[in-house]
Amino acid sequence: MSPREEGRRQVRRRRRLVRRMRLVSAVTACVGLIAGGLLVAAPAMSAPSHELEITSLAFSGVDQAPGDGVCRTADGSCTLRAALEESNALNGAPGAVVIAVKPGLSGIIRPVMTRSTANWMQTSAVSTWDDGAFYRITAPVTLDLDNRVSIIPTSESTEAAAFEINGPDVALKNFRDILSSGTSIVMGEQAKRISLAGGSTVTKENYYPERFVVYRQGASDISVSDYELQGFYHEGQQTSGLFLFNATTATPMKNISIARVKVNYTAGGVCNGSDGSGCRTNLTTFSPRDANVVLDGFSFTDSTVRNLNGATAFKFSNNSTTGVRLSNLNISGNQFLNSVGNGTGDEYAFVTLPPGTLSGENRISRNDFVRATSGQTIAISWDGLTRTGTVPSGLSITDNYFDGYESSIRLSRNGLTTVSGNTFGTRSGSQGRPAAGEETGDGGSLLVDNGTESNQTVSTWYPTAAASVVAAPSSGAMVAAPRATFTGGTCTAEITVAKPAGSGKSVPSGPVSLDLYWTADRTAEIHLGRVTGVTAAAASVAFSLPVGPQPLAGATVPASAQAVNATTGDVSGFVRVQTHVETTPQLTSSQLSRTVAVTGNCRPTLMLDQAGGQNDPTMSRDLHYTLRSSLPLDPSTVTADDIQLSAAATAETLDTGRLDPRVIAVTPVAGTNGLEFDVVARVDDSASVSATLAAGRVTSTSGLTNTAAAVSADPRVTFVNPLQVTSPRFTLVTGDEKGKSYSMMLRAGAPVPTSPLIFSSKIDAVGVAHGVGLSTSTPIIAPGARSTESIVLQATDGDVTANTEATIAATVASEDENYDGLVVPSVSAFLFATDPTIEIEKRAYADVADASTPATIEQTGGPVLTGARLVDGQAVCFVYTVTNRSADDWITSLHDIVVTDSDLRLGARGVIGSISQLAVGENARVAACGTIVSNGTADGWGR
Repeated sequence: MSPREEGRRQVRRRRRLVRRMRLVSAVTACVGLIAGGLLVAAPAMSAPSHELEITSLAFSGVDQAPGDGVCRTADGSCTLRAALEESNALNGAPGAVVIAVKPGLSGIIRPVMTRSTANWMQTSAVSTWDDGAFYRITAPVTLDLDNRVSIIPTSESTEAAAFEINGPDVALKNFRDILSSGTSIVMGEQAKRISLAGGSTVTKENYYPERFVVYRQGASDISVSDYELQGFYHEGQQTSGLFLFNATTATPMKNISIARVKVNYTAGGVCNGSDGSGCRTNLTTFSPRDANVVLDGFSFTDSTVRNLNGATAFKFSNNSTTGVRLSNLNISGNQFLNSVGNGTGDEYAFVTLPPGTLSGENRISRNDFVRATSGQTIAISWDGLTRTGTVPSGLSITDNYFDGYESSIRLSRNGLTTVSGNTFGTRSGSQGRPAAGEETGDGGSLLVDNGTESNQTVSTWYPTAAASVVAAPSSGAMVAAPRATFTGGTCTAEITVAKPAGSGKSVPSGPVSLDLYWTADRTAEIHLGRVTGVTAAAASVAFSLPVGPQPLAGATVPASAQAVNATTGDVSGFVRVQTHVETTPQLTSSQLSRTVAVTGNCRPTLMLDQAGGQNDPTMSRDLHYTLRSSLPLDPSTVTADDIQLSAAATAETLDTGRLDPRVIAVTPVAGTNGLEFDVVARVDDSASVSATLAAGRVTSTSGLTNTAAAVSADPRVTFVNPLQVTSPRFTLVTGDEKGKSYSMMLRAGAPVPTSPLIFSSKIDAVGVAHGVGLSTSTPIIAPGARSTESIVLQATDGDVTANTEATIAATVASEDENYDGLVVPSVSAFLFATDPTIEIEKRAYADVADASTPATIEQTGGPVLTGARLVDGQAVCFVYTVTNRSADDWITSLHDIVVTDSDLRLGARGVIGSISQLAVGENARVAACGTIVSNGTADGWGR
């Protein structure tokens, strides 16, 4: 600053002292008239009845006839001053008078800095520093400058405000670069229900402006929103500020709201009479910082303040014992980034609350407090002076993010204050691991510091052992509920915590809530969740660990924290807790606990085996396997396509080309929380079926896939096709009217059909050519039955080459899924033109010692003579001697001779055995044994 510029500032300071004395006297004389302002709801805006249009950017030019509804100066134009004089005189209903800018008109209004009624609408002081105002609004109006008209002074010879608002129901819209030699806008004592929405103001040409908005005692329901600010000269801690609260009496200011404002403090630049780009001042200022400033309802929300340097943000205190009278404070949803501030220690915290009592409900919530590499040492500081014990403070500090402060939250003598859900970046001052000093420390580097008579210096619960990843919460474990959705998936871990030992007010009594935090080292970067109603002396708490990088709020350079590596699934870092006593009048918060490590891996490992209780082998169509995971799986990623099946033929397989192994269902097992899945597979013929699951096929609820294939101890299930035919191969003489019979049947132990099994039979081309026919081509096994009725096969009379094979194939359809589509055994009939002759002799033997072969039956048993009586229950064996007596066409060997008995109790339902080949004149023997069930003869054998 040049000596000449410094001299101007000194003149202004002397003039202010005189003016302040005069203003205090004047206001004090009329204090009875303005005291006791009421909180009045904003009225509904009416439709415009008067629309005034600014046509000139001239600073001078008064309205010729205020109140006639027309804005007209002597030269016929409409200046901003004339329009406001007209609207003040009209004094219309809220919304009735609208002032806008003529289309196409834009530019800068240059004020005349000589204070006179000809130049200024208000020539008496409007604040402690402003000798008057260029423009004055005293009646309801909507003034929209459309970001096309600016006000920029060229001199600071007299300090004045650009606007004084001293009336009700004013809406200011789209104000761009509204500047003066002092304050841009003064909200006067009669300002009620005023809004400024949209626009930006930046000091560029000079350093004359010092304040953007000044609020006077009595002002109420004032909102500034959606606005951008930069610059303004800083003359002193109680004379300059973007938002300055200026009171000369104790009349309260009420319901002051600042929302969605962006403030950028530049780095570098100059601040002088020809360049204001480097100017910077306080974010808020209170003048005086004592009980004369009564602020009831102050809200600073959803805004961004960057690079605050050499200035204060929210200094409500004057010193360690005095400050403004504050109630119903709300600082929420803001980003305060790269802040340096002005000074260090308790008196120069980013938010220094006024010493003493706060009234109403006060909250500091959901903000990002990020300090630069140096600067203020404390983010939030409050000395309540007198509150002790269980007296509620009325303040809550919740869900904020702090980084870079030596002590983030420091409290003293304020009774009960809720401090919960706050997270702390890695640059935050804290105690080194295992950080037991964080639990009881006072002063120095602490995340949360409950000093004397704060929160009863209550001790926190603490973790007793390392936390680890678990597949599911253990029985009886409490589950922490996250306060917000994490980026990516989560993985469950569990920790054991204990109540602090001892007695007295520092030991929490009654139910408590516990907040859990994760840290890479010794702070608390991620809030993991909360459990409530904890009463036991120890508890297990399950919580969710977020997978992959989690963005850290408020970082000037994008930063993140990672509890679970998204690639490997490895868990790292530490966990700590914070206690909140639920039984006190206000939730009472402890300092943070010591840290313990958290270990484990969040990638799932899998096992796939045949299900417990699955019969093997089985004739039931559904083959069950169980997929087990070490961690819960996302059910949407576990599908039939993920399971690979292979089927190997067995001795009972009828057609290896028609096995068709397939998965028909994958279903989570109820009550297993995604840890087990039932896999159901099917094949169409007898086979040994194996199930596998490859790497990378399924995903856990944490968002991580399986890195390895599922392991298996017993992945096979053998399916046995339950369908049979009674005689799959036999001879058939052409022209034989009796033909040959067979049936479709079920194996013993096969599932009982619940719906008809409908077979469709088809004779091959050879059979058709030789006139082979069936008594029915659609035999049926009825529900509950075991076989079809006999199917008679005949061939028309005619010559045929001996042993010509005709095949009858069949399919089956049913609503019973156990049987629908199974491979059906085929039947082979060997055609002959003449009936071959076979002689069968049947002999009975009793008291047989060795029934393993026909020869041993004859050797170890005694022949039973024809007509001899046998005792009920007596064992008896029969030997069948089969001799080939064929002649003529049949002078050849016979093949595949099947010996049957009409008594179905012998052999396999009457099938005694088979002889693969028998030459003419040769014989062979087969045998079967049974038990007499009633008195009978050797030839009758008990029917």
